[in-house]
Amino acid sequence: MTVKHPDREEIARLLAERSRRGESRPTVHGLRAPRRAPRPALDGAARPLARRAAAPPADGFRYERVFAQSAAELDRHADTLGSERQRVDEAMERLLALPVVERKAAVRVCRRFQSWALCERLIETCHQSLYAERAGAEELADLAVTVTEELDRDHYGHELVHDMRARAWAAVGEVFRVTSDLRSADEALTFARELLERGTGDPLELAAVQELRACLCRDQWRTAEAERLLDEAIATYRRYRDLHLVGRAYIHKGRLYGQRHDLDGAIHWLRKGLALIEPSREIGLDLAGRHSLMLFLHESGRHEEAWFLLRDSQGEFQSHGGDLLGLRLLWLEGKLQQARGLSAPAERALSLSRAGFIRQGIGFDAALVSLDLAQLYAALGRSAEMRALAEEMLAIFKSRDLHREAVAALIVFQRSIQMEKLSAKLLRDLGAYLRRARNDHRLHFEPSA
Repeated sequence: MTVKHPDREEIARLLAERSRRGESRPTVHGLRAPRRAPRPALDGAARPLARRAAAPPADGFRYERVFAQSAAELDRHADTLGSERQRVDEAMERLLALPVVERKAAVRVCRRFQSWALCERLIETCHQSLYAERAGAEELADLAVTVTEELDRDHYGHELVHDMRARAWAAVGEVFRVTSDLRSADEALTFARELLERGTGDPLELAAVQELRACLCRDQWRTAEAERLLDEAIATYRRYRDLHLVGRAYIHKGRLYGQRHDLDGAIHWLRKGLALIEPSREIGLDLAGRHSLMLFLHESGRHEEAWFLLRDSQGEFQSHGGDLLGLRLLWLEGKLQQARGLSAPAERALSLSRAGFIRQGIGFDAALVSLDLAQLYAALGRSAEMRALAEEMLAIFKSRDLHREAVAALIVFQRSIQMEKLSAKLLRDLGAYLRRARNDHRLHFEPSA
């Protein structure tokens, strides 16, 4: 039997295939077992090395040496990162046990904190905190940036360190986006993209930044650009066969369609995304996606379907959702109870969620819940409660995170109650305005005709 030796292109494809699937590390004699983890840096380290090994060999060079050198180099990096990951829990615990003002200085001087694995963990924890409670997310992202500045470039490789710095700055951008500082978010994501241009050229790293950029464009109401960026990221994730990342982008696409008031499209993409993601990789993403699905089911009039999903999910939200997602679920429960004609439990849920948002200093959400409470009181003819609610709203929100134009809109709301001219249309207009004004402090409230 004649044996056909592989040509150079076939060897390059084989090595690239091994690395881009993100599910194995080549050794001299075979493949290692899969490692399932959220955006593992081990994969990020392995892909560029495999590409380097996959370059066409010079004439007379033995193909076996390409495989052996690639395997040996990947093995060394795998062993180093594996060792770091075994100690990362202890490093994270020690770092966060320090007073906040001492943490960055400790990272600068202590080699234990200058590790790739610790930076990964800080970024992952930052993203989870954005779903659960935002208080510490900004500090975690800032710490991750500090760690990347101290990574040993000779040890990890200059290009890989640029990739990790890009991840950290992308996390900073996401924190700014979620806290409605869109200008700073734009600057941070732009810098992340610049860092990637000096990095390994890994398409997955670029796609991850594009995905976050798409979320920023959505919040800026640049919906066409947001969808284009998501589609580009999805194409990359499909090429690398990571269905979890495809599902994550589908969830973002569902929220984009919901913002456009295409509720059928939103529900379609959210369901596709939730079917693909692995909750163990990003439990916050799973719960946030489920919350969005239930909300859009409710807004499309499918209240009982949303109620069934809410009841089925409450235990997981209580266990893993954190304070912020818990408040959002409670708010949704109040809306659903009102839609089901159950006024007393609706009032209780809305009041509790409103108080929680006020405690957390999230003024826009507290104001939006207040509008839902006002709608409930209006339907019940409880004018005294409506007036008290409006007076309390202004007193609270003038000292919270609502800007001057948003407070002016709430004054219109208060006066309409005092003059007994509050309408369902005004409540809808106010709600739509507050959702947009969260990210645009220059936006004026102008009720539609």
